Amino acid sequence: MKKLICSIILVFSYVMTVNAQIADGFYHIQNAGTGRYLSISDTDPGNYPVSQSGSVNMAGVRTYLNYDTVAVSPSCVIFVRQLGNGKYDFAAQGSSLYAMTNYKLPIDITASGGNYIISGTYNGITKELADLDREGEFGYLSSNESPMRYWRFIPIDTSNEYVGIRPDVKTASGDYWGTIYAGFSFRLVSPGMTAYYVSNAGGKGFSLTEFDDEEVIPFATPVIIKCNSANPEDNKIEPVGGEYIFDGVNWLGGVYCALTGVPRHFNATLYNSIDMRILNLNDKGEIAFINAKDRPELLVEYKEQLYLRANKAFLNVNPGDADVMSLDDYDPEAINTIKTGDKASKGIYTLTGVRLTDGVTPRSGIYIKDGKKVIIK
Repeated sequence: MKKLICSIILVFSYVMTVNAQIADGFYHIQNAGTGRYLSISDTDPGNYPVSQSGSVNMAGVRTYLNYDTVAVSPSCVIFVRQLGNGKYDFAAQGSSLYAMTNYKLPIDITASGGNYIISGTYNGITKELADLDREGEFGYLSSNESPMRYWRFIPIDTSNEYVGIRPDVKTASGDYWGTIYAGFSFRLVSPGMTAYYVSNAGGKGFSLTEFDDEEVIPFATPVIIKCNSANPEDNKIEPVGGEYIFDGVNWLGGVYCALTGVPRHFNATLYNSIDMRILNLNDKGEIAFINAKDRPELLVEYKEQLYLRANKAFLNVNPGDADVMSLDDYDPEAINTIKTGDKASKGIYTLTGVRLTDGVTPRSGIYIKDGKKVIIK
């Protein structure tokens, strides 16, 4: 009898949890039918026009099945935020679904049989978000009724549902290094990791400045990280909400998106070999930033053009800087005029890293404007 009562209590608690509101926080959102996870791969508002019937071409929001891909993809780290009146927003990659649809489609989340239905209503017409089909490693979304309309919200933690860094290079001495550019603030979790920004660059080299061990790395701050191994599970980071601002000068840059080949959802940045360098190795097997114009495997190749990879950092350089720039070979006498840190966070952002659309008047609250905290009443 005691066992039965305990079982009833557990079932009741589970039902209450499922029907409760989704709390603000960082989630992986997984489709219950296909097993694939949401990825906000295109954040250009111009690519998400809302029709009078409420239809939106959602091909810029992808789904991925392989957790090895999901775990290292900042695009899959979704911050769920309550807007009030039972409405929600999904934020990632420096934007959000609500902002991308020009604030026309707030999100409804409805509990259903242990999972959730995600929908939006515009002009009285409701559309549900569904994965397109059951097959394949990746997919696209549909707004038509579908058996694939049920979703799970899995809070991101530091164990099973983790976020990790996949290193870009392994040096001759056996060290692993990777870069990341994320739309969320985070801290390093796995012992032995170290994060840096590039405080100077010029001529044939660059200099690194280390973040403190417990320091939170603010959103939109491209960094280079010394990792533990080639396995992302050994290089875990933890997304963090709150107010964090980078106020230094960082010669690293980054882009959120590198989506090509998707009709009406092209969002990628051309690689410029004159003023950009990509993390790799020099001829001694040491970390270096190199000119990748003849290294398409380090970039995204599409129609004979090379584009920057999503969520990876690159080094801003001046014309005339070396093709291979090595650590500690920085020349203080070289032309040194780029102030990337001054322009890294231009615009108005929420404290969770969502950039507000230009021209929109924010509601009252605390924001980050051009890298500085402001209070709007």
